[in-house]
Amino acid sequence: MTNFVFKKNTMRALLFLLCAFMLLGAFPMASASEAPAEEQSEYVEVLRVVDDIKYGAKFTSDKLQTVRVRADAVPADAIKTTGELYNKYAASAILVGDFITPAKLLDKKPVDATEDEDEEEIEKPDYRALGYVVITDYERQESEKGYAALINRVIAENPGRTIYIPDGSYFIEEPIVIPADPAKSVSLRFGNQAVLSADPKWEDPHVAMIRVGVEEPTDEPLTMDEIDMMGYRSISIIGGCLYGSNVASGISVEGGKDTYIYNVSIKAASRGIHVYRGNNELGATWVNVDNVNLTGTDKADSVGVLVEGTYNTFSNMRIYLFRHGIQCTETGERNILRNLHPLASASSKETVGFYDKSNGNNFDVCYSDQFAAGYVVHENTRSVMNGGFCYWYSDANNYHVGYKAIGKFNSIIVSGKVSHGHTIETDAYLYIEQEGGQGIVLYPIDSSQSDKYEDMLEQHCPTPIL
Repeated sequence: MTNFVFKKNTMRALLFLLCAFMLLGAFPMASASEAPAEEQSEYVEVLRVVDDIKYGAKFTSDKLQTVRVRADAVPADAIKTTGELYNKYAASAILVGDFITPAKLLDKKPVDATEDEDEEEIEKPDYRALGYVVITDYERQESEKGYAALINRVIAENPGRTIYIPDGSYFIEEPIVIPADPAKSVSLRFGNQAVLSADPKWEDPHVAMIRVGVEEPTDEPLTMDEIDMMGYRSISIIGGCLYGSNVASGISVEGGKDTYIYNVSIKAASRGIHVYRGNNELGATWVNVDNVNLTGTDKADSVGVLVEGTYNTFSNMRIYLFRHGIQCTETGERNILRNLHPLASASSKETVGFYDKSNGNNFDVCYSDQFAAGYVVHENTRSVMNGGFCYWYSDANNYHVGYKAIGKFNSIIVSGKVSHGHTIETDAYLYIEQEGGQGIVLYPIDSSQSDKYEDMLEQHCPTPIL
């Protein structure tokens, strides 16, 4: 088998692009809206001061008002809810009409501030009033054990409810399970400072601390006939930190539909998030993961996000210390992956930022940082990588390839950038194991200092056939 490696060649790339356009046809252009600029502006609700607040005074509800204003008319970090001002003091005098930002907050009353006899505290959010079931309202039946049995009991006793876990540390010796059955399912919401820690004696590193879609902690992934979507409740996991203790995985979605994972931090995990293939004709679970940070173990089989299902969305994620940042298996197809930033340790070898063995995935503005190979696709992979960026800040890997095709290359790369400030023998924009594929590369951007590869772009990417 002959190996092929090529670098950027501007003139040839432009000629190739012209040919691609002739085959693809004209791209539709979005027309500018004729609505006035003011109507197009996004509006937000923020707090505004309705009575002067003196230096060192505690924030009180009677001096605040929620207003709806244009987003470009307020500071980006303006405080939006009174809950953020609970037990806070003014760092300076704040006048009527002002917005409140974190810079204007103090955690303690300044020693030189005058006393105010009529101060009334802003009430801390009462999650019971919102209808949530608060886990600390229950007592553990066996105090020497962790919280897993308690949380699972509360879930079983409160189907269709949101279970709230307040700030604090919670040790679990077995997985928390959320049934997929709509008559039994719940949602979990954690306080921002709530930490769920796995037992260091966790038996299987691939078993997650929170398992969605099983009935009992020891069950296999739930198998059931496809049920009409209207029969399902959406399941959400919001907030908090899951600490895997270097022996457990974070969250696995093994059954059910419409699962939402938001604003969660998962640390020291063998796998961050694992989405199984749904047990229906499409293999879909419709999982939406957003604003989640993952930190791994840097072990040989560690994976940040393992995708075996279809029609899922992953966005706005930072993924650190996994050998594979994102891995889509042979069945993990037709997913959207947007603004993901996996980062490997400088000394890791044989690492991959985005590994796609499937078909029809869309990687949009994703950034592979210090992985030996930024993107790896297989011969059967027909996915789109748009605006990707691969970067190396160290030559410790001894292998730097932006995009790699195992077998023939049949995917689409648009405006992919490969960049580093040094050169090594394996520097390459795209490495293709076997010629004859039908892949497309549009606008390749290579800012490396190497000029030892003189092969032309279109020599290894024939005229595209879609």
